Amino acid sequence: MAQKLKSQDLMELFNAKLDVAIEKFDMNEKIITTVNKKLEEINNSSLKVDYEPLGTVVQENDKMFKEHRSELLNLFEKQISTMKVVAKEKEKYQLYFYGALTILLFLCTGFLSYGIDQYHKKEDAERKLKFYARESYRMNTYLKEKNLTEKYENWLESKQK
Repeated sequence: MAQKLKSQDLMELFNAKLDVAIEKFDMNEKIITTVNKKLEEINNSSLKVDYEPLGTVVQENDKMFKEHRSELLNLFEKQISTMKVVAKEKEKYQLYFYGALTILLFLCTGFLSYGIDQYHKKEDAERKLKFYARESYRMNTYLKEKNLTEKYENWLESKQK
């Protein structure tokens, strides 16, 4: 069976445990006070920012950007002048091209009109040839019917002499 504890033993044990708890409490209290002091220091402190180096950096960047901007503007002006020169040269070539194209158009139109004229003349000549062939055939049949062929040939020979 379990031994009965004496109240004095119990009190001694309680005191020992109490001493340990007090030591821990004191230690916690020290930590808390230290943390509170540090928080007060942080609250009382303020940041002092020195903007002077930042101003020099901004001025240097501004100067650098102005230099680069002027370089870019110079390049831009050179490109524009080069493009104007090239455009004038190309304009001259473009004028030559359109002039040659106009001349070719007139030549093609001339050849086309000459071809159309020759076609109509050929058609007209073929119509006349057909007409004279029919007329000749009709006269020849008329001469054969009337037995006038020999008289016609004699007349034709006399005209040729």
